[in-house]
Amino acid sequence: MNETLQLIDRRTSLRTYADRPIEGAHVEAILESAMRAPTAGNMMLYSIVRVSDPEKKRALAETCGHAFIAEAPLVLLFLADMQRWVDFFDGGDVRTYCEEEGLEHRMPDPSKLLMSCCDAMVAAQNTVIAAESLGIGSCYIGDIMGHAEEHRVLFDLPAFALPITLLCYGYPPDGLELKKRERFDRKFIIHQDAYVRSSTTDLDEMMRDIRKRFSRVLKERGLNLPQLTYKGFMAGAAALEERRSVGLLLEPWLDAADKERAE
Repeated sequence: MNETLQLIDRRTSLRTYADRPIEGAHVEAILESAMRAPTAGNMMLYSIVRVSDPEKKRALAETCGHAFIAEAPLVLLFLADMQRWVDFFDGGDVRTYCEEEGLEHRMPDPSKLLMSCCDAMVAAQNTVIAAESLGIGSCYIGDIMGHAEEHRVLFDLPAFALPITLLCYGYPPDGLELKKRERFDRKFIIHQDAYVRSSTTDLDEMMRDIRKRFSRVLKERGLNLPQLTYKGFMAGAAALEERRSVGLLLEPWLDAADKERAE
């Protein structure tokens, strides 16, 4: 296994950080790694907000529910961003062009949103690997998709710039031992040529170790593992807030799709 594969294999989320800033050259290397990430049509359908203001970091710690965000030496917000292209098209009088050519003028719809999300996440993961190679740990914060109203105001986000992930970075504290998280067996994840749905037996086998780990909690709450997982992932307070917030963030993109269907 070469050095890069070893780095990927041992990487795990870091949620506590040494009390020192990330070196300027390291920050630049991390940001440059994002710029070199693969991107659809080289259009770079994402933007990155570097969050340095302590008050904004504390606000994120509150809205996302993770106190360590406020202490992270480097915090980057990744946006799925079509606003730049909307503004570019408007600046080039595309509406008039469409009228003259008999074309429908269209705003970004969910297809462009998904493409933008892919661009943003590829760029984000590039920074994670780059940081890891420099001895800098990181942690993804998916909760950034909640509390849309607060985050829009906090970062002056326009309609077509959607928060897709937040990343915290920092050097590990001295003496900290990171334990690699186990993953599901690859036979449940990797398919050959076509998707194969897992049987109940397959799913029971896949979740065997997790069921053992949560056996006490399951017994105390009188739930099975699917019920416990559903309650937390689909019906918990954070999940319901995320559902509400993402619905709000999607409105501009869905409006374009609704308009096209109506036509």
